[in-house]
This record gives sequence, C-alpha cells and structure tokens, in this order.
Amino acid sequence: MKVTVVGGGHIGTALVCYVKHIHPEYEVRLLTRRPERFASVLVCNDWEQGCSYEVEPDVISDDASLAAQDADIVFIALPHFAVENAFADVAPHVAKGAFVGVLPGSGGFEFFFEKYFQDRAKLFGFQRVPFTAKLERYGHEANLKSWKPYSVVGTLRMSDLDEACRRIEACGLKTRRADNFLAVSLTPSNPVLHTSRTYEIFGAYPRTHEFNEHQHFYVGWGDQASETLFAVDAELHQLFAAMPELDMSSVIPLGEHYESPTVEAMTAKINSIATFQTVMAPMKPSLVTPGKFVADTDSRLFTEDFPWGLAIIRAYCEIFEVPAPTIDKVLGWYADYLGLEYYVDGTFCGKDLARTGIPQTHGITTKEQVLALYSA
Repeated sequence: MKVTVVGGGHIGTALVCYVKHIHPEYEVRLLTRRPERFASVLVCNDWEQGCSYEVEPDVISDDASLAAQDADIVFIALPHFAVENAFADVAPHVAKGAFVGVLPGSGGFEFFFEKYFQDRAKLFGFQRVPFTAKLERYGHEANLKSWKPYSVVGTLRMSDLDEACRRIEACGLKTRRADNFLAVSLTPSNPVLHTSRTYEIFGAYPRTHEFNEHQHFYVGWGDQASETLFAVDAELHQLFAAMPELDMSSVIPLGEHYESPTVEAMTAKINSIATFQTVMAPMKPSLVTPGKFVADTDSRLFTEDFPWGLAIIRAYCEIFEVPAPTIDKVLGWYADYLGLEYYVDGTFCGKDLARTGIPQTHGITTKEQVLALYSA
C-alpha cells in the first residue's frame, strides 16, 4: 500500500513513524513544507507501549508529485485553514479511487472536497485524532503519548465507509463507523474543549493585558471553563435534536466522553489527564514589559478552533433555527478580541465569516441542502 501523510507536525510525524514501523513493506511518504529540516531516519517513542523505534520514510518532500504519487490513502494532519491548499496539491497525483481524509474531521472541508477531486478520490474523516503526540525535536523525533481505543470514522458517501475503514485499519488504526459524515464534522472535541478554556483564560481582559506567567492550558482549568463547555455542548445537542433525519447518536455528550457528569467533576478530570499536563496556554513574551506574557493570537488555539470549529457549529444552529446563547457569547468575544466582524446588530452575518469554514460560504443555507449533503 502507498500511504501519504500531509503535515510534519506532532500527529503527522508520529503517524508516519507508526505506519512505517508496523508495515515496513508499505511505501510511506511525508509531504511537508520544510523537508530540509527532517532527518532521513525518524525516531518515535511510544510511551504507552514502552518502546522506541527508528524508521526511514520512503519520501520526505515538499513536492506533492513525489510524496502523493499514486497514493492509495492520504492522511492530512494540518491546521484546517491549510487543508484546501493540501487538497489542491495532492489531487492531481493520488491513485484513482484513493481515500483522502483529515484528522480530526471538523473544519468544513467536505464543502470543497469535490472541487479538487471530483470522482477521483473518496473523502473520510476522524471524529478525533487516534492518539496524542508531541514532537521531541522537529524533523527528528516524536513522542506517541496516548492511544484512543478506536477512532470513529465517517465518509461523505456512506457507500465508501467499509472500504475507508478497511484501508485505515490496514494502516494499524482501529475504527468504528459513524452513521454519517456530520457526526464526524460536528464532534465537540477541540472546537468546544479549546474554546471554553481559551475564553476562561483571556475573556476577562483586553488583548493588551500582560500576564505574570506563562500559564498551562489544562492545568488550572477552572469551573468557568467547565460551565462553558457543558453549556455549548448542550446547545450542540439541541441542534442534533433539530435534525432527526440524521443519526447523531455516535456524538456522545462531553460529560459522558470524559466520564464527568458535573461541573466540578469535569474540572477535576481535565486537570488530572496525564497527557494534558505539559500543554501551555497560547501566550508569548511581552514586547513591552520583560518577564510578562500576552496572548499569542497566532496560535492554533485562536486561528483554528474558533473560525474552523465553533463558528461552524453556530452556522448550523443558524440554518436549523436553534438558539445558541453561549456560543454567541464565546464567539462574539473572540470576534471582538481579534477585531473581526462575525455579528451585525446581534445577527450572525458579519463580513469576516467569509474567512471561516461555515457552510453558508459555500452556498449551503437551508435544512434541505444540509440533509441532502449528509444523507448520501
């Protein structure tokens, strides 16, 4: 099998290493913007299995004609704002009938997939990443920190689902099948988890506020973040109730996912997760006051989870006429914080929504269009 991974970050590097390690006979290739920073031999430390291994990917390149040529399956592990460019790069080169997927699968990329691939390839997505990972040294070594028991996978066309899961499982990743692709793209993972905590850390301060220390992101998670998380998750499930034609039962409430049914239990749970302990808040040193820190609004916690996550959930609430006061509060704060226009006189119609992943940008504005897209 020819496997291409797009993106040389935490997940992408670890995935290349893992697939090549368990299937040395596969042709495993990495498409990255910075191939010159990569060693020819990569190291992966699997913390859960208590082992380390070295692999030599078959190709490490920024040239899609080399890294994606005749690929049978493509895993895209990039920020969602970069996915469309990745589609454009790899589309001319993958094998006919290839499966191309993004992990995790939120971000609205299903709206423009066929623009690049037509009937040449099939689309899949993961509800959540199959494992957590952290680079020890960029281009050289990755730590594979924690495995999920399985990954819920969806395809835009249900007739493609069995073959998608077969190919994914052939790469060593365990799967379960989603009932439709919306159950992948609206899973309340990072778009709810990250935005709730980001709002807690920065929501009470102006953008120029200086912090005394570079805070952790999950360690120190408070009840305010848990309250926001539960409220947004409840609004999301009210949205699901407004679309009974689609089976969204595979998207379980976050209280159930984290086995934490109350605010206090959720706060304790998030603070206790071992793989979360070293994650830092999106901050950078102040240029004004030495030793102080300010918000790093270029971090993916700002550039990804709001415009390519929470905004998409809010957009579906608009289409299905579901009130979303907590989402409006958090998303409205984000827009104001960054000087963006998402709302006009309280209406979700601002000009800067054109730079997000919402379906309306792609001409999907009615319930009927949504149901048609995800019922195929």
